Amino acid sequence: MSPSRRRRRRIRGVAEGGGEAAPKQQAAPPPLAEWRWRTMPVFIALSVGLFVGLYLGIAVQGSGIVATIVFLVVAGMLGISVSRYVMRLLMQRGIIKPQARRR
Repeated sequence: MSPSRRRRRRIRGVAEGGGEAAPKQQAAPPPLAEWRWRTMPVFIALSVGLFVGLYLGIAVQGSGIVATIVFLVVAGMLGISVSRYVMRLLMQRGIIKPQARRR
């Protein structure tokens, strides 16, 4: 018998009638990281996803007054998120200086 045939036979024998070996317990998976949902990257991803989805939906299906209002709200969300991202980028590059907070 060839070695590969013996190996297949051994694997089948353990899988089919392998009541001899004690079942191994799996280790518990590591706990999931705590996610902060109220952050700017999450808001940006949400607004981009909503904008693209609504834009494609309106392009395919047509629009009514409700769809137009929802689209404008989502476009406003996208505008806020993009402006916040661009302001942060400009401050990191030193093009603009951050202003002190007013009391």
